[in-house]
This record gives sequence, structure tokens and C-alpha cells, in this order.
Amino acid sequence: MRRAAPWLCLFFACDGATERASTTVEREHAPVHEVGDAIAEIDDSSAPTIDALDDPNGPPEVGDTTPETIIDTTPETIIDTTPETIIDTTPETIVDTTSETIVDTTSETIIDTTAETIADTTPETIVDTSADIAPEIGEPGEPCQVGALSGTCLHIEDCHGEVVAAEGFCAGGRQIRCCLARPAAWERCSAERNPGVCMDAAECPAPAWKTTSGLCPGPAAIRCCTASAPAPACDPVQRPAVNDGLVEEAGDPGCPDGMARVSASLCIDRFEAALVSAADSSVGLSPYHNPGAAAARAVSVRWAVPQGYIDQVRAESACQAAGKRLCTTDEWLLACRGDAGWTYPYGPAREPGRCNDDRRQHVAVEYFGTTASWIYSEIDNACLAQLPASLDLAGENDGCTTPTGVHDLMGNLHEWVADLDGTFRGGFFDDTVINGEGCLYRTTAHDVHHWDYSTGFRCCADPQ
Repeated sequence: MRRAAPWLCLFFACDGATERASTTVEREHAPVHEVGDAIAEIDDSSAPTIDALDDPNGPPEVGDTTPETIIDTTPETIIDTTPETIIDTTPETIVDTTSETIVDTTSETIIDTTAETIADTTPETIVDTSADIAPEIGEPGEPCQVGALSGTCLHIEDCHGEVVAAEGFCAGGRQIRCCLARPAAWERCSAERNPGVCMDAAECPAPAWKTTSGLCPGPAAIRCCTASAPAPACDPVQRPAVNDGLVEEAGDPGCPDGMARVSASLCIDRFEAALVSAADSSVGLSPYHNPGAAAARAVSVRWAVPQGYIDQVRAESACQAAGKRLCTTDEWLLACRGDAGWTYPYGPAREPGRCNDDRRQHVAVEYFGTTASWIYSEIDNACLAQLPASLDLAGENDGCTTPTGVHDLMGNLHEWVADLDGTFRGGFFDDTVINGEGCLYRTTAHDVHHWDYSTGFRCCADPQ
């Protein structure tokens, strides 16, 4: 695999003079005063005064300040006075200055996640996870539960009306969801790799459940409710077969299967592409791994996990194997903006929540549990796009659709276009703003051989 400084450039617009830096992943932390510093300061400045207090006859003569005096009095000074100083002053310094520094100086991301998690959820985590209670995982058709909310495990296609299709609480694959009555502040969330639902904290009872602040919109009472038990481990070497047996729908008139008619001269995949074996289309390839030398064919399938971790060269090859081509920039923009030239696939103005484009915590930060810069050299890790509330199924976001029926051109995955210099468009599930708004989002920082958890594609074709 070849990547061009991925941790520096993934989220930057490195196109000419329009380079921008993503502020989502950088944080500034104020130093916390250590207890050791307070002790050192007391020892240096207070010793003479303490000696005078310990000796009822007043300060000793010079001849008395022998090693014996040091041996006899110094330990008493440390034992009698230092603990009182630490107890009375140090905790107040730590509590008062750290909180103010976090709230006043760091970014909103740190205020919402890191700072509030430290203050509000760490004690809850200790209490709740000690019980190690895991929620029951329902089979399709069986009951399921998230916090105090009860539902039924159904295929996502059958979750209709005022319900929530919560992932991670049912067996049977990513398409099987816990269908719940919709909470007022519903939004999917993820905390410490566990899937969750944004709800009032009162609906998330301990010890089986815990809440984490900073991961949900709305008032402070709305929190991410997750199971208290640790999340199941993800093995980045495993290649889960999540798309086996899925079949493309019929295309629009004159278009191949799985494609929408955008204009008299253009068909485009309705959904971000998934990969199947070129020899057997019933066998899906892992969407969480680069296909490498495998003979792969692109398909456009509703409810598939779309293919991430792909470079432009292999995307083009997969389109050709399907009798299609990788879309050009002009074709892709026409499909996204339409004849009216909208900035967003659904209209001229941004409407939050319609597309999968505003994850509250960067997946690398959540997965590795740190904001250290080294994590951005690990963005090929197969577990990143498997975190809850990250990569959505094809067609899952009904509102993120063009008038011609094309889904997810904004958000979910970056999409490669046929540009020899290397360009992908539309943003992904973390961001559709930094490198341009909606359909105008483009990243030009990488060559055609780059790939990571956020890179996907779709194909175009001429009508027949």
C-alpha cells in the first residue's frame, strides 16, 4: 500500500492555495498542577518557620543545627505539616483550575467529549462496568432493548414509521436492527466502541447501562446510552462477509442494474459501490479491507456495506469489470447537484441530519483511545469503519437522496472520481465542510494509490 502522508492530508484541502487544516482532531490541553510540585514548594519555603514552632525555646543556636537536629526534626516536619497542606489546598487547585482550563481554552469537541466524559462518566463507568452486565442480543423477530426502551429485532427495511433502527443489539448481521419507538432526541451514538442511542439519561438505568455526555445534540440530560459491559473486541485481520447474497435492483430504463438515470446521456450507481468476486457475484468481498490483487467487480446494492479502504486504481478496475467506468468529475457533479446546481444533493441549503456526515468523535480517537498524532498513521485499520455510528449501509439515509434517486453522494464515504492527479469528492461520515460544502467537497491531497477507511467510489455508464 502506498499513502502520501495520510495523517497530515486526509482531511486537508491541499489544492493550491486553498489548503485547510482540520480542527476536529487537534486538541490543546492545559497542564495540571502535580501534587509533587506543591510538596517541593512547601519543603523549600516553610522549613525555618516549622523549626521555630517545634522548639518551645525558640530558634536553636547555630551550634545546635547539627546533623542530629536535621535527623530529629525534618521527618517530624514532613509528617506533621505536609499532609495537612496537601489535603487542604491541592485538591482545590486540581478541581478548580483543570475544569476552568478545559472549558475556556479547548475546542468544542473536547468540551463535548473529553472534558465532560472525565467529569461525568468516569465514575459511572467504574460503578457500572464492575457488574459486567451485557445486554441480551436478540435474534431476528425477538425482543431487544436499549436502556429502558424495548423493541423488536427486524431487518432494517422493515423498520418503518416513527421507529429507530438501532444497530449492535441484534444478531444476524448489520442489516438486522433493534426497532425502537423513537426517542425525542434520537440519534445514533457510540462510546468506548459500544453502540448506543441518544436519550434522556433517566431512560438509561444502571447497572446494565451507562451514559456518556458530549456525544449527542440537545440539552445536557440527553446522553449516549450504551451497555455497561465492555464492547466486543474487533480483530482487524478478520474479513467479515457482510454482503454475501445481496442482489442489485433493476436499473432505471436504459441503465444497467443498480443504476439511476441522471440525464439522457448518463447513468450512475444509485448507491456507493460494494465489491463482489468477479468469478462469483454471490460472494462479497470485505468492505473493510483493500481488495489487493483479488479480481473484484463493483455492484450497487441497497443495504450493502459500501466498500471503503480502496484506491482509485482498484476502483476503476472494479467498475470496468462490471461493464461501467469510474465517474468523471463532471458526471459526479451533475448527479450530485442536478440541473439546478444545488450545493447539496437534496437542495440548496444544508439540512443537518439528512446525510451521514457529522459523527461526534473521530473514529481513530475513539478506537485507539487517544488524540496522539500517531493514530492518524493507522487509518488503514480495518476496525475503524466497523465502529458503531460510523459507516452506514447503502440507502440507509433516506433523506440524503437526489431527485433522480441517487443516495449518499454527500457523506458516508469519500468517492473517487476519474482524475489522474487523485481526487475524491463528497466528504464522509465525519465531515462534509472542511474541504467544501456538500457536493462541492473535494480532497486533492493524495495520489491515485492512496486508500484508507474513508475512501469509496461509485460507477457511471452510458444509457443503452
